[in-house]
Amino acid sequence: MRAFLLHSGEPAMEPLLSLLLFPHGTSVPESREKNCTIIHWGAYHPDRGHAEVLQPIRSILLAQHRERAAEVLRLHGLECELENEVASVSVGVGAALSAEVSVRRKQSGEPPVPERGAYVSGAGREMDRRWAQEYVVPVFHLQALTLFHRAANGVFYGRRSPSGVRVPGDLTEGFEEVGTDDPNYYAGRAIREAIKAIYALGLDYGVVRIGIRAGGSVIVRSVEPVPQLTERLAELFAEAMNRLDDTVSSERDSAGGPVMLGADPEFLLLTSQGKVKFASNYAEKEGPFGCDAIVLESRRKIYPLAELRPKPSTDVRELVVNLHRTMQIAAKQIGDPELRWVAGGMPVRGFPLGGHIHFSGVELNSRLLRVFDNYLALPLTLLEDESTGLRKPRYGFLGDFRRQRHGGFEYRVLPSWMVSPTVAKGVLALAKLAAEHYRQLNLRPLADVEVARAYYQGDKLRIRPLMLQLWRDVERLPGFAQQEAYLLPLRRLMLQMQTWKELEDIRPKWKIPPFS
Repeated sequence: MRAFLLHSGEPAMEPLLSLLLFPHGTSVPESREKNCTIIHWGAYHPDRGHAEVLQPIRSILLAQHRERAAEVLRLHGLECELENEVASVSVGVGAALSAEVSVRRKQSGEPPVPERGAYVSGAGREMDRRWAQEYVVPVFHLQALTLFHRAANGVFYGRRSPSGVRVPGDLTEGFEEVGTDDPNYYAGRAIREAIKAIYALGLDYGVVRIGIRAGGSVIVRSVEPVPQLTERLAELFAEAMNRLDDTVSSERDSAGGPVMLGADPEFLLLTSQGKVKFASNYAEKEGPFGCDAIVLESRRKIYPLAELRPKPSTDVRELVVNLHRTMQIAAKQIGDPELRWVAGGMPVRGFPLGGHIHFSGVELNSRLLRVFDNYLALPLTLLEDESTGLRKPRYGFLGDFRRQRHGGFEYRVLPSWMVSPTVAKGVLALAKLAAEHYRQLNLRPLADVEVARAYYQGDKLRIRPLMLQLWRDVERLPGFAQQEAYLLPLRRLMLQMQTWKELEDIRPKWKIPPFS
């Protein structure tokens, strides 16, 4: 399997095309169509529903519709003030798309699209004084390729276009390239919000402009799904695409072994009066039973959350056994049988809980992340208590992940599923199955904005019929029979929409003393 860049042959793309080490063209040869990862550049091509596609056409069109894009970003918990860069048509899209978008906007009563390069508030002009700092972040496949920055001090150290020739609408003009190594607080925030914005719009790459207000708010100002290429941006995107080609080629040649699972589910300790007892009273930050932080608005950290860190395993049963052992360790360290252990999403307002799952042995990519969102996070909503949804969208937003130093990553979307052994076993089994066979799971109901809204609002009646379709896909996977004993009880709970009760003590179900 190889990558293939599908484009419209625009002259502006030449700096990118000249650096690519894999095939590209204005049409995909029949010999390659069923055996390659297609990367769309621009929206001038029909999207034939090819399973291995980066940058779907519908997502490009969504990102270029300013009002709809802003609605989606806010739904996912991003603050945004999208400017005319998003509404305009990028040079790389081509004249035919320009006409198509103009017709659509006229039919919907929207103002006409500006001419190419006619940016109402172009990035190269004097900096808008509403922003203390600005960042431009090129993103590809869940990674920031670099970081461009400027501050409101009147001094700009920007990378210029080759030979001093300005590219119309060049978002990086007037900015200094600072890179992504050791970013400061706001640079790190800008990177995270840019990656989140690209993912939320259903894109796989783009250039995002971020503004930082004097008060510290981080605002998405524009998203370019068809980036206008300077020499530097062409170099960055070509390097990223060449790496992708290497990855998909090596995946074809590798056997794909079992995925290693780890986890760090959280719970709260409550007194008989329902008050939170901080886990930091009983545990250190590290270890199989530890405490985890909540960051206050002042950026001060407190450590009220109890966290279990069982030894990872490639076997779901063994991981659950290890989890139970950490619960026994926690019971001994806490030593107060009167304290209730509660899990879920937000059993007490202001104390969000997560059920993060760690993965090794599988490459993180946007397709895998969307499989987890659609096949795991979406159906699990059917079991959530009313209070679970209070953590969304600040926590539990779709696509939330964190890379790990050991080379794996953690999926951070789920609430704390340790509400019962049945739910825990089912969730971990489904996660393992999805990770090992994600290329065979092609349904994407969350691509529909209304389904995403149902996820964030906990609309179970809207989600339940979708769960049945998703589950039929899961049952066809080669490893389903091996995990069936754990998956069928979870499926039954989902069909019955049997919600967990977040204020119930979880210890009796897990047979943890004094309930053993």
